[in-house]
Amino acid sequence: MRLGAATRSGATAAALAALVGAAGGCSVTRPEARAVDARIVESSGSATKIEVALELLNTGKDEVELVEYDYVVTLPDGAAYGGKWAALRALPPGRTVAAAVPAVLPTASLAAAGTTPWRVSGTIRYRDPQSIARILYEAGILKTETSFSGSGDGIRAGLAAPAAAAGQ
Repeated sequence: MRLGAATRSGATAAALAALVGAAGGCSVTRPEARAVDARIVESSGSATKIEVALELLNTGKDEVELVEYDYVVTLPDGAAYGGKWAALRALPPGRTVAAAVPAVLPTASLAAAGTTPWRVSGTIRYRDPQSIARILYEAGILKTETSFSGSGDGIRAGLAAPAAAAGQ
């Protein structure tokens, strides 16, 4: 009797799960993240670029390699920006660091600076530094991500802080 494709893929998934379990699974502590602020960094006619400031916390004992942010920024009138942004940084153990993600929104959707409420939600993909987990991540088999969200009463005018402006 021949195995069907579904049975083979189920057997492959079970074997990989056993391999991850035998190797200790995903050993890294999930990082924590929250959005804390939004600032206008550039405005040109019909579009305005903002940066949403994030606080990232690693409560674990191992460094976490952040890979990518996938997020949506929304305004009360329904205007939204969805994007992906490369994280390209390591999160040191026991540390809180600042980061920022950009969004481009219609200028008409923004009231006077500081009065337009905003909301952001998304995920951050990260890699476990353990070699077998990293191989499984690179192969697309192991997905490690954590959610984040935040909101504010107003998008502030002015340039972001230097750390946030650098995307780090």
